[in-house]
Amino acid sequence: MSNEPPGGDEMQRMLAGMRQQVVRGMHDKPRPASTHRRVGLIVALIAVLGIGTASGSVALGLVPTPFAAAPAPTPSSAPPTPAPTGSPSPSAARITPTPAPADTTATIPGACTDAVPAADAPRLFGSLVLDQLRPAVPGGKTDYYVDPEEPFTADATLVCHWSPSGSTEDVDNLFLGMGTVDRGVLQARLQSLAGKGWTCTDTLAGRSCQQTETAMYYSDRVETTHTFFVRGDTWISITQSNVPTDGLLKALVQQTWTD
Repeated sequence: MSNEPPGGDEMQRMLAGMRQQVVRGMHDKPRPASTHRRVGLIVALIAVLGIGTASGSVALGLVPTPFAAAPAPTPSSAPPTPAPTGSPSPSAARITPTPAPADTTATIPGACTDAVPAADAPRLFGSLVLDQLRPAVPGGKTDYYVDPEEPFTADATLVCHWSPSGSTEDVDNLFLGMGTVDRGVLQARLQSLAGKGWTCTDTLAGRSCQQTETAMYYSDRVETTHTFFVRGDTWISITQSNVPTDGLLKALVQQTWTD
């Protein structure tokens, strides 16, 4: 015989039988029971109910059986991955290159009277007499001084001279030359002027070198300013002796580069 207490279905059947016997006994005519029988029934009931808190409670439905399947755990939602914040890395950002300035085409005026805007001519030249050397005009002069260090000026497109009397012998005068030549030649000239101590700056979308010197012409003091300007393949040369001007180069550039 097994010493293990009844459990499971066997326990359920035993308890059901005991309940049926109790119910029948309640309807039957009561009979006096002997003391020994009553004691035995009580002992048996105590034995059945005392087989253990766990088994008895499970059989009576008071405590759930430990063998019942545990409820399936509710899957927890994974926390959402936060979206990356901050500025994109330089490698991811689109870089727009800065376009290089396009060269503009120069149109050298065809006459000295058109060298500067008409509105600027009176304040720049005043009462000075104009003598156009190039393009040649009927009955006009054609010879002018060519600096041996600037041989390309011999092929100038426009050459103008302003002076009080119209003579190249005047101490006070303004000389203008304009033309085009290979860019390499012009860059070499700019470097040469900078090496001689001229003041060179980037201006008016080009580069300008300038120098002022003072000399005596007989008893007259002469202050001469030389300006050499390059933009693309076009050059402008200005020599003004005792004829100061305000904004002459700017006016010349404005009239030559109109796009």
